[in-house]
Amino acid sequence: MIRLNMKKDGKVEVKSFVNKKDLDNYVLDYVGTDENYKNFSDVSNTIWNLNVGTAITVRGLTIAMAGKSRAGDIMLGGK
Repeated sequence: MIRLNMKKDGKVEVKSFVNKKDLDNYVLDYVGTDENYKNFSDVSNTIWNLNVGTAITVRGLTIAMAGKSRAGDIMLGGK
């Protein structure tokens, strides 16, 4: 599970993704790609592999890794 901060035009939105497939679908539908990436899958892979505290920018949208957890229950409030 990952938690991302997405910033565009001064507005920050927090998004969480339990698995890579969820992120792939979000990137395909809402983020897209630009000249720095081959396709949406390349963007999704880059985001998924970001280290906590690092960011990328795609089409004016800054995407920063806020947190990662192998045990997704912890980020969802589980024990």
